[in-house]
Amino acid sequence: MVISMEDIYQQGTVYSYDAQKTIYLTPEEPLVFDVNKWAYKQMPTIKTWKKDMLKQFQLHKQQGSNHLAFTFPENESLEQKWMDELKSEHFELGIMELYAIESTNIKQRHHQHIEVTFVHSDILEDYIEIYKQFAEPYGKAYAEESIKMIRSQFNDDQKSRLIAYDRGIPVGILDLILTDKTVEIDGFGVLERYQNKGIGSIMQSFVANIAGTRPIILIADGEDSAKQMYIKQGYIFISFCYQILKENVD
Repeated sequence: MVISMEDIYQQGTVYSYDAQKTIYLTPEEPLVFDVNKWAYKQMPTIKTWKKDMLKQFQLHKQQGSNHLAFTFPENESLEQKWMDELKSEHFELGIMELYAIESTNIKQRHHQHIEVTFVHSDILEDYIEIYKQFAEPYGKAYAEESIKMIRSQFNDDQKSRLIAYDRGIPVGILDLILTDKTVEIDGFGVLERYQNKGIGSIMQSFVANIAGTRPIILIADGEDSAKQMYIKQGYIFISFCYQILKENVD
C-alpha cells in the first residue's frame, strides 16, 4: 500500500483551491495555525510566494488571525536562496515527517492499573482537563478557543478520542482518524509526571487492536525528540514536508 501526505487528515475550511495550492481559512478558529494556512501542491517561485504572503496577510487580518503559515509540497527540499529569504522575512522553519507501522508490529502491552477507553460525553471533561495542559503553553486564548471547538463539535467530530486512566486518574489522551485505508494518530500525550511508565505504549496497543489490518500513520515534528520514540517502536519514515510560520504579524 502506498502511503503519502495525502492520507493525512486535514482539519479546517477550504477557502479556495487550484492546481498550485489549497487555501484554508477557518474564521471560527482564527488562532489555530494549521487550519489557517496555504498548502502548496507545486513549488512556488520566491516572487510568487511573496505575493501570496500579502494576500494571506489581508485574508487573515479580516478574520482576526495574526500569523502567516505555508506548507510546501511533499519531499520538496528548500534551496539556500529559500533559506535566506525565510530568515530575512523572520519565518520559523519546521519539517513534518510522515511515519507508518503495520499494526501487527506493535507489541501488545497491558497493565492492571491502566485503563484505555474511547471518550464519550460523560468523560469529555476528563479529556479536556488533560488537553488544556498541553494547549496552554501555546497561549491561553488558543487553549480556550480550541477547547470551545472540541465541546461544540464533539458529537459530529471526525476524530475518535481516547483517554488513559491510571488507577482512575486521567493521565493521557490520544486522537484518532479512522478511514478504510489507515488509522491515523492525530495528537498524543501523557502528562509529564506519568511519563516513562509505559502508558503511551499501552495506548498504542489499544490503537493497534482497533486498526486490525490497516497501517497506523502519524506526523512527527522533525525537530521533536518524540519521533525517536516512534522509530524505536518500529515506525518507518515515509516522507517529509516543510512548513513555515510567522507569528504576531501586524
